[in-house]
Amino acid sequence: MGASIAIRGVAKSFGTGKSRVDAFGPADLDIAPGEFVALLGPSGCGKSTLLLMLAGLLEPSQGEVIADGRQITGPRTDIGIMFQDNTLVPWRSVRGNIDLQLELRSLDPRGYEARIKDLIRTVHLDGFENRAPYELSGGMQQRAAFCQALVHEPQTLLLDEPLGKLDAMTREAIRRDLQSLWMRSKPTVVLVTHSIEEAVQLSTRICVITPRPGRIEKVIEVDLPWPRDLEVRKSAAFVAEVAAIHDIFRRFGVL
Repeated sequence: MGASIAIRGVAKSFGTGKSRVDAFGPADLDIAPGEFVALLGPSGCGKSTLLLMLAGLLEPSQGEVIADGRQITGPRTDIGIMFQDNTLVPWRSVRGNIDLQLELRSLDPRGYEARIKDLIRTVHLDGFENRAPYELSGGMQQRAAFCQALVHEPQTLLLDEPLGKLDAMTREAIRRDLQSLWMRSKPTVVLVTHSIEEAVQLSTRICVITPRPGRIEKVIEVDLPWPRDLEVRKSAAFVAEVAAIHDIFRRFGVL
């Protein structure tokens, strides 16, 4: 089960005086262990800024982030994190890149053999373990990056639009893989996205964020059955959830 996260009065500004830009907040939010929370909002609203603060890679201008009762004061090594551009190193194979995540934490990959094989099988990369990243499609590279982010069994997974540059069919396939991985081990997941459909398909709750400076306008419980396959996404309940969120962003003037 994943870690808990508490956001208390968190805000972030850049610059000072007349050049100051208020990027995000202030905001408060509690995320329970094992939740899948989507941060949904328009470009420039501070979604990624908040995610970086959750990772300890950016210090809040005010407020605090607490994980499992401990305040985050610097970069975290207990999480998995993915960005829109994967972090695979070109001189290592798929398996070598997954091993690298363990080696950086002084963990012996031999002790994770079963988990590595299971992850590779789950994301349909069987037979590509020895391929270099340049030999893979963009979608396959992102699948390898998911394995890399999850191999050390993190309690928290932070995802910054990891599917944003993929074509529609590949995005759909990897959403299915991600849903399967989350359902099996229930890490706490925070996903940054600007896709309403993606947020409704994958998350247990959606934090709707206003245009900059981003504030949490509304937190929506997504009460739909799992797995959220094509039949669920064609249902009246799914369509209604998407339409209701569209209405919020129309009110903001961004749709």
